[in-house]
Amino acid sequence: MRKLTDHSVKLLVVKFILAIFLLFFSLGSGAQSLADEIKETAELFFNGQYEKVIPKAEKAAASIKELMGENNDFYIGLVIIQATSHENIFQYAKAESLYIQAGELLKKTAGEKSKSFTAFLHNLASLYYRTGQYEMAEKFYLRAQEITKSITGENDSSYATTLNSMAVLYETMGQYEKAEPLFIRALEIRKKILGENHPEYATVLNNMAIYYKDIGQFEKAESLFLRAREIRKRTVGENHRDYAASLNNLASCLEDLGQSEKAESLYIKSREIRKKTTGENHPDYAASLNNLAGLYTVRGDYAKAEPLLIRATEIWKQVLGENHPDYATALNNLAAFYRKSQMQYTKSETLYQRAIQLRKKLLGENHPLYADSQTDLALLYSQMGQYSKAEPLLITGSTIFLQNITSTFSILSEKEKTNYLKYNISTLDINTSFLYNYPKASAAVIKNSLNLLLGFKSLALADTKNMLESVRNNKDTVIQRIFNNWLIQKNLLAKQYSLAVDKRMPAIQKIEEETETLEKELATRSSAFRNGQSALRISMQDIQKNLAQDEAAVEFVRFKFYHNSLTDSVLYAAYIFGKNDMAPHFIPLCEEKQVARFFTKTGKAIGNIKSIYDNEANDKINKKTTTGDSLYVLIFKPLLPYLVGIRKINYSPAGLLHRIAFHALPAGDSQLLIDKYELNQHISTRQLALTKENTLVKNKSILLFGDAAFSMDSMSMIKQKIASRNISTIYSSEILRSGSRDAWVSLPGTATELSEIQTLFEKYKINSLSFTQEKATEEQFKLLSGNSSSVLHLATHGFFLPDLDKKGKEGFAIDGQNALRLADDPMLRSGIVLAGVNRVWNGQPPIDGREDGIVTAYEISQLDLRNTNLVVLSACETALGDIKGNEGVFGLQRAFKLAGVKNMLLSLWKVPDAETAELMIFFYTYYLQGKTVREAFTAAQQEMRNRYKPYFWAAFVLIE
Repeated sequence: MRKLTDHSVKLLVVKFILAIFLLFFSLGSGAQSLADEIKETAELFFNGQYEKVIPKAEKAAASIKELMGENNDFYIGLVIIQATSHENIFQYAKAESLYIQAGELLKKTAGEKSKSFTAFLHNLASLYYRTGQYEMAEKFYLRAQEITKSITGENDSSYATTLNSMAVLYETMGQYEKAEPLFIRALEIRKKILGENHPEYATVLNNMAIYYKDIGQFEKAESLFLRAREIRKRTVGENHRDYAASLNNLASCLEDLGQSEKAESLYIKSREIRKKTTGENHPDYAASLNNLAGLYTVRGDYAKAEPLLIRATEIWKQVLGENHPDYATALNNLAAFYRKSQMQYTKSETLYQRAIQLRKKLLGENHPLYADSQTDLALLYSQMGQYSKAEPLLITGSTIFLQNITSTFSILSEKEKTNYLKYNISTLDINTSFLYNYPKASAAVIKNSLNLLLGFKSLALADTKNMLESVRNNKDTVIQRIFNNWLIQKNLLAKQYSLAVDKRMPAIQKIEEETETLEKELATRSSAFRNGQSALRISMQDIQKNLAQDEAAVEFVRFKFYHNSLTDSVLYAAYIFGKNDMAPHFIPLCEEKQVARFFTKTGKAIGNIKSIYDNEANDKINKKTTTGDSLYVLIFKPLLPYLVGIRKINYSPAGLLHRIAFHALPAGDSQLLIDKYELNQHISTRQLALTKENTLVKNKSILLFGDAAFSMDSMSMIKQKIASRNISTIYSSEILRSGSRDAWVSLPGTATELSEIQTLFEKYKINSLSFTQEKATEEQFKLLSGNSSSVLHLATHGFFLPDLDKKGKEGFAIDGQNALRLADDPMLRSGIVLAGVNRVWNGQPPIDGREDGIVTAYEISQLDLRNTNLVVLSACETALGDIKGNEGVFGLQRAFKLAGVKNMLLSLWKVPDAETAELMIFFYTYYLQGKTVREAFTAAQQEMRNRYKPYFWAAFVLIE
């Protein structure tokens, strides 16, 4: 159910009120009766007693017309006051007529290039906004903005008011990419002219917060709502309608953040203030009733919810009429109530259909709310078992959603994109659940659901990578300046995040805000010339073009299950399609808890890697079923009927499936999956439509890091100092890694590994350079940015520090107060270590002028490694990170993708030193013989398959 938040759109009437006061003083004692009438009219208007204002203003206007005619500010001012009063008591037709009359008079008296005329334009636009006539509102706001700018410039109060109103309009229309820059500019002007403790400044904060809430940026919205509330509390008091609006809006945000009890208290308080200030027949009061009802519906307290919803709908109908967007929302919410409470499906259907008609008429067929109504009605039909009626609605709703992402993403930072997708994930969940509930779904709706998944999956990563690549290739000096400033800020933040919270710069929050602003400016500027949202336009047919006859694509999906309503179950399923399939096959798999038990150490659950992969698949005598067989049964065996004649499988995991080494799963008959199929892992199978495999170009080079001296004395570290403009001068402080202060141990096998690899490349006359011992530094690694080799081999320790909140259920040990472990950003909790790391890791102070040897995924993501075709992370757990649903793994693999790397060889668990070195030699031998990265890796795996149990070689996955 949609909650109603309260925007503030100001009317510009001050100039006309001043005219009325001037008239009062100019009349003098000769017209005392008229003077008194005008004075009382103005006072009533200021006190908001609009019904009493109208007859007095009409009478005064008639008198002025008789004395002075119509072509003067006094008469026009009284007409404007009448129009505004009619508008404030929702008599919109009369208000429109009076505004237009005033506008015609202003053309004659003041002209179209005057402040008075722009105020008229603004007020008429605001009227059209309130009545849902958004195209008309935009037309008049734009004219008012243009004229005001030409008269007063961009630092005028009325100009800021118009910007704020336009931003609210665009936000309401779902055109988010237009709204935010207007809000920002309006806020800047308000701050400059009025300061940060003024009601008008609070107005923009409030409206901006609604914008952020609507795109799923709840933390940012909450902060602005709180600031606006405090300003209003100080300036207008706690019994003002604006303060009530702040309480209502903050409550809606807290409800979305899961703070139901706090939200309820604020909703009730807001309702009581509105009852006193606006009365019980006002749209604001209806909004409070609606929001409380929504909260009660979520709780299942239907007896409390229904009367509130019915009353809110009655108020909106009576006051706003039946052709208003808010009334359409009321109908939609009431329909949702009847659907969720399973009371009256027929009534719910009728209400949804009426809401859809209204939203189509008032908002257009591309508005998010129109899509929401389509999806909501589809849910109702699913509950009723009328699945064929639901299908076209689901297709329409998801199509509109994908279209809207294109424009919305163009102004968001990567963090905001991730939050936006998380906020809107229900669209994907509902479509996927429909297929689960209705096995007879049509080919059209299955294909639509897959295309929606292809649009969703890892989309924030794909779009940000696209943006960074476009910016790096752009020669525009302004863009490059912004980009360089952004990199400096990101580097500064990386160093600050490695510090304990109390050691960080006081202004870190401001730096974070400035950095995100720069990133969003880059996104906005680059959207005009980068390749659109190409990832969104990729469909099943685009992927099929690059599939061979014996090749299939498997797209796994993780989804929250809807059955009548949202349940607490999380399920997995897969889409499979081949070269000539007209539609994909949808295969339900299992619940997440069935997979999760393989990766925990709690209770009786099976929980270590060896239990899955250290099997006896090569031993034909031992037929004992292993835990790997069970995992195989859960996630792969159901796919077999659709893989007949298939040899090559391109698959993209989701959720916990990212932790599975598919190629090493037992597949029966003493075989592993690698024996039956060529398995190629992708972040999303849409990559098949975008990329081609790369062979090694002989004149390129390889850079190797390994056998690092994790422990170095101070003098050695100083000697290894490298001067470079790319290295930050903000240094890390100590990082405490548990009370035992464990050190990273040396990896002697990596020395042999690097030597043999380097010898191989020299044999083929390919340039190679290795950095070992005290030269394998973080400084040297970061110098690769913008000048990287085609192959980068890193043989070292990797780390992945799970979120503290997850340590209990994931079974990880507690590492004490490690600053990185406490980070909210998972990209700070994943990385690799290089020379000298143990000094800081063990709690000693850093060496002045040196990096700390801890290279986080956050830092790697800022590097320019576009020249690198392949990164080999010959380290432990480098494929791990926080798994965020269908967006993928937030860790090293995401970091290297953002840096521009094409292919990555990563590990899923702690790999054995000697066997890893052997795997790498096999891999590079085949690679240098001319095989593609994928072919070389498959051949190397087969070599290891013939020598060792899967545990010793299967940790590595190649990701494109």
